[in-house]
Amino acid sequence: MHERHAQMPMRRWMLEFDEFEVEEDFATHDDAAGIEEARFAITIGILFTVVYGAIDLLVVDDNLLGAALIRFGFVVPVFLLAWVLRRTAFVGRHLQVFNTLLLSVTLLALGTVFARVVDVPPDYVRASSTVTLLGGIGLLRMRMHAATATCGFYALVCLGLPGIGGGVNALAVDVAPIFGLTGIALVIAYALEKLRRTDYLRQREVELEQARSDELLHNVLPAAIATRLRTERGAIAESAANVSVLFSDIVGFTTVSESLSAEELVSLLDTMFSEFDRLCDQRGIEKIKTVGDAYMAVAGLPTPDADHAASLAELAMDMQRASTWLAAGWPSPIAMRIGISSGPVVAGVIGQRKFTYDLWGDTVNTASRMESHGRPHRIQVSATTHALLESRYTFSAPQVVDIKGKGPMTTYFLLGALG
Repeated sequence: MHERHAQMPMRRWMLEFDEFEVEEDFATHDDAAGIEEARFAITIGILFTVVYGAIDLLVVDDNLLGAALIRFGFVVPVFLLAWVLRRTAFVGRHLQVFNTLLLSVTLLALGTVFARVVDVPPDYVRASSTVTLLGGIGLLRMRMHAATATCGFYALVCLGLPGIGGGVNALAVDVAPIFGLTGIALVIAYALEKLRRTDYLRQREVELEQARSDELLHNVLPAAIATRLRTERGAIAESAANVSVLFSDIVGFTTVSESLSAEELVSLLDTMFSEFDRLCDQRGIEKIKTVGDAYMAVAGLPTPDADHAASLAELAMDMQRASTWLAAGWPSPIAMRIGISSGPVVAGVIGQRKFTYDLWGDTVNTASRMESHGRPHRIQVSATTHALLESRYTFSAPQVVDIKGKGPMTTYFLLGALG
């Protein structure tokens, strides 16, 4: 979507946007709405045909049957055929051409043919043709090219009516009103199209702002949670029995931070975390948050993943490899320490202004401890994660680590995939 304000430049007379893609998008949008509204327009056309058929009883003296045949034997069937054809692919691609042909054929029947078959005053025929023209332009969403062509045909039909003579008197009585009505029809077509185009631009602007809002929301929350947040009231919370949680931390970050300016430090962290974000997206893993130089992610939420432990193990190894080559750009040596644990968690959105999607539970605490009690360049996992992966990955020998707040725990270092 193009980022343009509602005052996007248009060619003044034919009302076309300067940007081809925007013009194409508007034409598609306008024609789609025109097809949807065609049923109402055709219904009105048939209704007016019936009304004029009733008026014929008062106006037509000699050939009432001919008038009825033109109105009900030709015009109404043409409208009904248009009703049927409006959903076809051809009409969808060429709606403006179709509407021009529809109105021109109707004007020919109600103008020239009607006037020559039925003996009625030219003013009566002109009035019927004018109503048809204005109604078609107003209801069929005709754009300026189509409206101009149709108005030109209307003028020819009216000028060709019997009874229009020559001289100054005919110019004042017959010709001037025809061109006056043609001009009014064009002004109406211009005003209606300009209104539709302005409305279209405003709608685009609203959609653009909505897209920006959605993008910002999705950068903070998982897509599924962001959708629920827009549609549900109250707190959003869910529990999951089987997920895997990862924590990572940069060893040596404090030393590095003391030797860099704020801009340099943020730039280095942004490069590293952006790469981690890309790795998460690649494997369908949800990043939860960053705190300082720590990074937290979960596999299995909010989208379930039966192989969540393996997904997170692969991510952890990718992160270790990424941190190794990214460390070459840091001013002093750094290393990545990663911890993983698997099990049940509770997840939800907290806060009313700055939304946060977070996890709680023993699994989260254990994963955090796996990282904080781990070693540089190593991925330490809990016994629960080891049990899920031991048949597919290689691990160090089990070790018992005294975990703060938990006591002795059996842990393992993930070494790689088998085979």
